[in-house]
Amino acid sequence: MGIFRKSLVLGVFVLCSTFFASAQTWTQKLLVAERDYDAGRLVSIVDNIIGGFDKALGEKGYTREEKIRALKLITKVYIFLDDEPKSDEYMIKLLKADKEHKLDAKVDPAELYDLYRKFRSQPIFRIGFRVGVNKSYPNIINTFGTGNTGMVSKIYNGAGEPPQEASVNGGAGTGFFINATVDRYLDWGLEVGLGLEFRNSQYSVDNFITYGDSIQVNGVNEAAQFAVLSTMVTHQQSFFRIPLLLRYNFKYDPGKETFKKIEDNVKDRFIPYIAIGASYDYLLDAKYLKGNRIGGTEYKFNADLSLKELDLIAHTNWSVFASLGLKMRVRTHFLTFEAKFNKALLNYINPDNRWSNNPLSTYDLAFVEDDFSLDMLSFSLGYTYSIYNPQKLKQFR
Repeated sequence: MGIFRKSLVLGVFVLCSTFFASAQTWTQKLLVAERDYDAGRLVSIVDNIIGGFDKALGEKGYTREEKIRALKLITKVYIFLDDEPKSDEYMIKLLKADKEHKLDAKVDPAELYDLYRKFRSQPIFRIGFRVGVNKSYPNIINTFGTGNTGMVSKIYNGAGEPPQEASVNGGAGTGFFINATVDRYLDWGLEVGLGLEFRNSQYSVDNFITYGDSIQVNGVNEAAQFAVLSTMVTHQQSFFRIPLLLRYNFKYDPGKETFKKIEDNVKDRFIPYIAIGASYDYLLDAKYLKGNRIGGTEYKFNADLSLKELDLIAHTNWSVFASLGLKMRVRTHFLTFEAKFNKALLNYINPDNRWSNNPLSTYDLAFVEDDFSLDMLSFSLGYTYSIYNPQKLKQFR
């Protein structure tokens, strides 16, 4: 009987142990495996925790945080078991599960650091999307008018003083743009980018044909200009642009960030930057959005007239730009805020057709375009998405 009872007790103990082992959650199994690793019991760790990956995250399997811990633990186990193919395999899985995974010098062994540095953990490129508003600044090269230019004054975008008894009707000259860029990080905080952009912009011109006279101010006669004819036109243009840029990111070094503790990265969440670049600008269309005239004979305004088809506008241009911005890290991606000034290098107007191909402005509105470059100040909000493809670096394969 004694032997029977001992066998019975042993059998019940084994059954209970098996039941409670099978009843353990994957969270508990992971905790046990981490204790086994600390104690140097490596052999059974992988078999004990590998099944948690087969379940949906959080549905009786691992949570996202637990999945990362499990992948990191398995990687370390294979490192110390000298199984290089498996340690490489799970390092890649770890980097896919946790982009730009950070190591902790207080916890992670030197062997893990050594393996980590052999892999590409940073994005292969980033895709940025931006939307924003722009304000135009015509930069006058030469002034033209339908008569004596000394008797013609122009005010762009409503900023200026009109002649006596005249008013300014032009708007602020604002538009919008959408932009997409592909960025590639180089080193030392530098990255290059190539983009595509659609830009819609406007400028307005108040044009005054004046005559001189005198007025009394505090009993003293002073020279003054009076408007004989006042014209206002709002010019709208749309461009397709291809910008190429070089950006410098302050306080950003991915190589050093790799070995920071995760909580230390809070102070590096905001990354200021500056950028310079150049752009090829192709004119899609241009027209006078609206126009009016006060004085003179009757006129007719044609809003459907394409200034591009009349060849009044240069179809292509080149520009340079400089920008100041701020990136705010959102996990491995960024929100961006940017201010940019764009300087056109060539004349916006086609001077060869200024008179002959301009029936609306020259004869109906008594207005002639100046020679000018069309500069822009813009503000944008954007989102930059990081694209990863973790692989072992060629020199370590």
